[in-house]
Amino acid sequence: MNNTLRAALGIPLTAVAVLVLTTGPAAAATGDLAVNGTTYTDPSGCYALDEGDSIVDNLTDRAVEVHSGADCTGEVLDVIRGGDDSLVTGAQSLLVP
Repeated sequence: MNNTLRAALGIPLTAVAVLVLTTGPAAAATGDLAVNGTTYTDPSGCYALDEGDSIVDNLTDRAVEVHSGADCTGEVLDVIRGGDDSLVTGAQSLLVP
């Protein structure tokens, strides 16, 4: 392989390597999320809510989304900011991004 081809391939490959090394997986929220008396430390992902009313106490550093459907699908009904709590009605799941 000649030097010109190596140089031409080296720049894009170096750029890809830098992107891969600097972008890591999303981190979980820091803190506790309490849902109907069950506490999740450093939560991440989707959590099912009980049928009927649910009490959510978000003591994390992130806002969580309340979804109308199961598995964090459907309409976002509410957003509970870190440090807030809420009585959630008519929702089936909670997303911690």
